[in-house]
Amino acid sequence: MDIKKHPAFSKAKLLQGFRTIDKLWERGLLPKDLERHYFLHWFVVYGGNIIRTAEAIKIHRNTIQNHFLTLGFSSKAVRLRHSWQALASKNKTASFDANFFKFYQKFGRGPKFTAKENQALTGLWQTRFPYKTLKTYYLLWALRTRKPREWAQKKLDFSYRHRTRLLTSLLKTKTRDGFWLAPLKPTFKEIYSSRYRNILSEIKKR
Repeated sequence: MDIKKHPAFSKAKLLQGFRTIDKLWERGLLPKDLERHYFLHWFVVYGGNIIRTAEAIKIHRNTIQNHFLTLGFSSKAVRLRHSWQALASKNKTASFDANFFKFYQKFGRGPKFTAKENQALTGLWQTRFPYKTLKTYYLLWALRTRKPREWAQKKLDFSYRHRTRLLTSLLKTKTRDGFWLAPLKPTFKEIYSSRYRNILSEIKKR
């Protein structure tokens, strides 16, 4: 799939989101720290309806309900929906980003984001960038900032095999992660170690 043909694709929003997330990673945040922002964003976009939200972002309804349970929101869906509707109604002339920033500040509980960071994140989510791809993006960022392999694995509680599987998927644009992270132009050379590249080279010579 050509990423530029994705119906909600915006390269400007995608790259701005990546630049912002790079700074969040540098600040010590992890993919799981963006979970509240991501799911609350889609929850209000789809009128506070969990089932509609799950259908829209193409995940199973039980999966999103588990996210809300983990985040402590499972029994607060009605309250969250009414609060968002009241806020949006009160501030009709404000942008979605501005209203959602106020909403997240009240219900997100953390981590804290600036208005500019919030705007970049909502822009990224609105391209339909999938939450699961954040972990692969984190691995690529760790690789490019020369973090030790073991450091990244420990941060995400990944095995070596799982880390390798996600990183190698970046070289295949038909995979979910390869498709969405294609603008970052991951290369064979950075994904595979020099030792592995030498092994492949020797195999080709035979």
